Amino acid sequence: MRPEIVSAIVILGFAAYIDWKEHRVPNWLTYSAWGLGVLFHIATGGMAGLGASLLGTVVGLATLIVLYALCGMGAGDVKLMAAVGAWVGAGATFQAFIWIALVGGVMGLYMILRSKEKRDRLWTTIIAARNLFALKRLDLGRTEQAPSRILLPYGVPIAIGFYAYFIFGGLI
Repeated sequence: MRPEIVSAIVILGFAAYIDWKEHRVPNWLTYSAWGLGVLFHIATGGMAGLGASLLGTVVGLATLIVLYALCGMGAGDVKLMAAVGAWVGAGATFQAFIWIALVGGVMGLYMILRSKEKRDRLWTTIIAARNLFALKRLDLGRTEQAPSRILLPYGVPIAIGFYAYFIFGGLI
């Protein structure tokens, strides 16, 4: 197995575990993972490796930055995508994003359906989706009738999505 895939698997495992436990992806993990990914690609591919790593970083950022800007997720999740993108490159990052969106959607729906306020949460989700397509903030604010926010540790779907891509993409 390629060392960049092994590194990504380890990084994603740590991030998913920490996010599940603490509902955050720490900067020490994302920044060091990104820096090591860039250095690895410089050491193994020179300037072409640097370019590929930086392009993977940009694709990782681009996949989630809009959701972050609309208050739909935390910055740690975006930085995690950028860090793993630096390791695995643009193509793998974009293709894994499709898996990540699918896994995140299923996890979010599961969390809504198991909550005690299913109807209110589904309605809030519909409003948030409408706001997303209109590029409005997803943070709906708190009113007395609004259900409390469900925090989805998105590092988990990110890890599962990349793992699914690695497996089904023939990388492991």
